[in-house]
Amino acid sequence: MTKFKKFFKKFLGFEDDELQDKMNEEFAEETLYSEPEYYKTQKYQTEEVMLFPKAFSDACEIVENLEVGNIVTIDMNDVELDTCKRITDFVLGAIYVLNGDVEKISRKVFRFWTNK
Repeated sequence: MTKFKKFFKKFLGFEDDELQDKMNEEFAEETLYSEPEYYKTQKYQTEEVMLFPKAFSDACEIVENLEVGNIVTIDMNDVELDTCKRITDFVLGAIYVLNGDVEKISRKVFRFWTNK
């Protein structure tokens, strides 16, 4: 605390309470959410998965694989262009939320992964 704040508190009659300051420091260090021990000790086995989605409904399977930490390569050469765009947009949204990245291999082949 700066000297001015201490002087001002003393001038107004508020005493500098060291106990209150310590409690504030402890509360600031305390986290409101901590991961369960299961997540701290679990080792993720990263696998590379190759998927061939045919419809937009297959995008959920791609995201589920990304959530568990797999590297997912999708080949959409047999899919219409509009469906291909919808699938990639959906998966890119999930990648943004999961803090991941994407690599374009060819026009309709992409590789997605998360940074776990």
